[in-house]
Amino acid sequence: MTHFFEFRLNNARPSLAWTGLALSGLVTLSACSRPAEQAAPIPAVYVSTVHNDQGEDVRVLRGAIRPRIESNLAFRAGGKVTTRLVDIGQTVRAGQPLARIDAADYQLAADAAAEQLRAAQVDATQAASDAARFKRLMLDGSVGAADQERQQARSDAASARLVQAERQLDVLRNRVGYAVLSAPFDGVVTGLQLEVGQMVSEGQPVIVLAKPGELEVEVEVPEALAADVRNRIGRARVAGVPDEVRLNLRELSPSASAQARTFRARYAIVSPPAGLRMGVTADVQLARKGGTASAELPAGALLSTQKAPSVWLVNDRAGTLTRQAVTLVSQSTDRVRVAGLPDGAMVVSAGAQKLDAGMKVQAVKRPGSL
Repeated sequence: MTHFFEFRLNNARPSLAWTGLALSGLVTLSACSRPAEQAAPIPAVYVSTVHNDQGEDVRVLRGAIRPRIESNLAFRAGGKVTTRLVDIGQTVRAGQPLARIDAADYQLAADAAAEQLRAAQVDATQAASDAARFKRLMLDGSVGAADQERQQARSDAASARLVQAERQLDVLRNRVGYAVLSAPFDGVVTGLQLEVGQMVSEGQPVIVLAKPGELEVEVEVPEALAADVRNRIGRARVAGVPDEVRLNLRELSPSASAQARTFRARYAIVSPPAGLRMGVTADVQLARKGGTASAELPAGALLSTQKAPSVWLVNDRAGTLTRQAVTLVSQSTDRVRVAGLPDGAMVVSAGAQKLDAGMKVQAVKRPGSL
């Protein structure tokens, strides 16, 4: 029995040895193999589709929304400001007091004029009584016709002085009323140039009052464009308004400003949208038929605005980029208008400066683009 057990152990030793060699080989092979590398993710880029405006030459100018009626209000009498009753942005009603000046001197002058009026009334009454008495005396020959005529002239002069005193009192009472500056119409206060204690002169503008109901676009037109501005169709992108608004030219200044050498133009807004506010920015697009076809893109699509402006075109299927030279027609803060692109082409509209021609990209439609 002992010999049989030793025989079984001796026979098992080679099998264990081969098993150990196999396991060590597997460990060695697993240690030498490298893990599979993961493919780099393809970056996504925002793209905008090119929509050319066929036959339009477009110029973009920066303007602002302004009220059509905006008045500079002033006191009709000078003096020291005692009360300011409004602030900028406040809505007021017609006839509402806006500010007051010291009216003490004007009230004293009106009181003096009232006393002069009473004196003139006494003189006029006495002169009229004397004229009537001389007329009766002339009938019985007690006085001559010349004396009666002189007395009648004195009566007429006294009556004229009475009328003059009445008119003078009315003027001075009006000046007392001029010490209060009132709103001539319903509106919004858009400017203030007075404070309590300030001395103001007659006719000096101190408050700007605007009618908010009718708004329009005001823009400065360069000299080179002024002669052709009436032949262009106006549209505007207004801050805070999602859709473009159509414009009609209402007024063009006949002469250029001395400082900027531009002509002030005011455009009426066709069908004003809800939410339009005074003072917000408006990018005015003036388009003329028969010009170069061009497309409007976000400003981030343009690679360069110097000698060779260009954009990235995206092949949606292959995910490749192609640099395309363009002609810069106009540029504003956040938009550019370029010529030289085919309709329907997809252009990288954000982060174009960070790309190069060897990159693979994934096109993503820019939110809000057509």
